[in-house]
Amino acid sequence: MAPVAAAPILLLFFGAVVLIWAYLASRRHHETFDRRVGLVTPTKAEASAGERLRGRSEMLGRGLRSFFAAGTARTWGMTIGGLKLVMAAAIAAAAVWLLAHVALAMPIVVAAPLAAAAGYMVPRILIRREQAQAESAFQELFPDTVDTVARMLRAGIPISGAVRSIGNEAAPPVSTVFNRIADEVEIGARIEEALDAASRRIGLGDFRFFAVAVALQYATGGNLVSTLDILSNIIRRRRAVRLKAHAATAEIRVSAYVLGALPLLIIGGLALVQPDYLAPLFTDARGHVILGIAAGGMLLAFLTMRQLMRGVTANA
Repeated sequence: MAPVAAAPILLLFFGAVVLIWAYLASRRHHETFDRRVGLVTPTKAEASAGERLRGRSEMLGRGLRSFFAAGTARTWGMTIGGLKLVMAAAIAAAAVWLLAHVALAMPIVVAAPLAAAAGYMVPRILIRREQAQAESAFQELFPDTVDTVARMLRAGIPISGAVRSIGNEAAPPVSTVFNRIADEVEIGARIEEALDAASRRIGLGDFRFFAVAVALQYATGGNLVSTLDILSNIIRRRRAVRLKAHAATAEIRVSAYVLGALPLLIIGGLALVQPDYLAPLFTDARGHVILGIAAGGMLLAFLTMRQLMRGVTANA
C-alpha cells in the first residue's frame, strides 16, 4: 500500500522540481540579460515590477512552448501561456494516473509512464493545434492581403510602406508576420531578405510565392502590381482546391469516428449488461496486455487515417 500511496507524491514532487528548475533557469537568464543591458543603459532601474514580472512570465512561457514543441517544424503561431501548459500537463497526467492505476488497477511501472506521456502529449497537442489554427487563419486572410498590397503599390506607396500598413491594419496573424518584416526592414535588412526569412519561418507555400514574386521583381524589374494580381488569383484557386479536398475526405473522417466509437460503446454496453464478462480484462494481468494492444491498435489506426487525410489536403 505504501508504494501505491507514494507514487502520486513522487510524480507531483518530480513535476514541482521541473517547474522550479525552469523558473530558476529563466530567472538567471533574465538577470544576466539585465546586467548586460545595465552596462550601457540605466533602463533597468526605470522598469516597473509589473514589466519585469511580465517579461519573466513570457520567458518562461517561451521555454515551456519550446519544450513541448520539440521537433515541430513551425512554431510562429504558438502563443499559449506557460501557466495554461502546466495546468494542462498536470490535469492530463492526473487523469491518466487515476484511470490507469486506480480504475484499471494497472501496476505503477505501467501507469506512471502513461501518466508522464499524457502530461507531455496533451500540452503538445494544444500548442500544435494553436499553430494549425494560426496557419489556417493566415491562409484565409492572405489573398485579401495580397490584393491590399497591390492596391497600395498602384497608389504609389512603396512595398516597405505597404508592408508596414498591413502590419498595422490587418488582423492577426497576418499583422504579426508583416509587423516583424517591417521591423527588420527598418533596422537595415532588405525587403527581399526579410520576406525570404519570413517565408522560411512560416513555411506556407502561398507566402513563399509572394516572397519569391517580390524578390524577382526587385532583381529583374517589371510590373509588380500585375504579378500580385495574378498571384492573388492563384492563391484563391489553391484555397478552393483545398476546400474541395477537405469536403471529399468528410465521409472518411465520419467513418473513422464511428469505427473508433464502436468498441467503446460495445464495452460500455457489456459493462452495464454483464459486468462479469469483461472483469478479466481489468483484474488479470493478461487482460491488461490485451487492453494495451487494443488501445495501441486503435491509436495506430487513427493516426494512419489522419495522416492519409492530411496528405490529401496538404497536396491540394
